[in-house]
Amino acid sequence: MSLGKRIRERRQALKITQQEVAQALSVTPQHISAVEQDKRVPSLFFLAKLADELGVSTDYLISGKEGIITNTIPAIKADKRLKLEVKKLLIGLVGELSEPAEELYEPAVSEET
Repeated sequence: MSLGKRIRERRQALKITQQEVAQALSVTPQHISAVEQDKRVPSLFFLAKLADELGVSTDYLISGKEGIITNTIPAIKADKRLKLEVKKLLIGLVGELSEPAEELYEPAVSEET
């Protein structure tokens, strides 16, 4: 599947229009259409903004491969059903869970003398 098709598929899955994506990214709907049709190759900067808006990673848009942690935070941000407070709490939880395991289980340092 091409980059443009993945972008269109994700946008449609979120039930948002090209107009809404264009407005969020300060471009025209025609630009979004051209990207989705693979008539225009987005810059890396634009691709990163687009991935964030669609709640996926740039890796997913480019390769179609998803990582669990990599895509969780953008997906939370993009979910319009969640309230801002809930989004913040979930993002904090994901951030804590994505810490390296050795940091999660370090024993507390005792200050006894």
